Amino acid sequence: MALNPLYDPSTDNAPIAQDVQNRLNEPLQGDNTFTDEDREFLTMLLQKIEDKSINLYGPSSLLNMPVYEALPQEEKAKADQNAMVLITKIREIHSLTQFSMDATYQLKQLLDGVRLTKQRLEEHANIFVI
Repeated sequence: MALNPLYDPSTDNAPIAQDVQNRLNEPLQGDNTFTDEDREFLTMLLQKIEDKSINLYGPSSLLNMPVYEALPQEEKAKADQNAMVLITKIREIHSLTQFSMDATYQLKQLLDGVRLTKQRLEEHANIFVI
């Protein structure tokens, strides 16, 4: 029995129709530039990494400790968990910017993800230093 009941060995490595391949190879449509907000946020993140305010392997370096310490235990747990998510995305952002500072789709999505996670968690308090 196959691990995946939807797996069909007859389609394994089947050729892809040329029109489908052409569509897959087209660049995404849309604006390939950073907004001022994107560039400002990216610059701030990279500056904090460079001046060692953010440790790329220390999620706690993202926490605003005086605010964090005042949180109830449940909120601290949520902040801890999301600090792990955020530091992973920030590491990816840093890694991508080492290759190119172009506004790629991946980089823009990571920036948006970090910014939205931060905003969602900071509705009542400034938990993170970013």
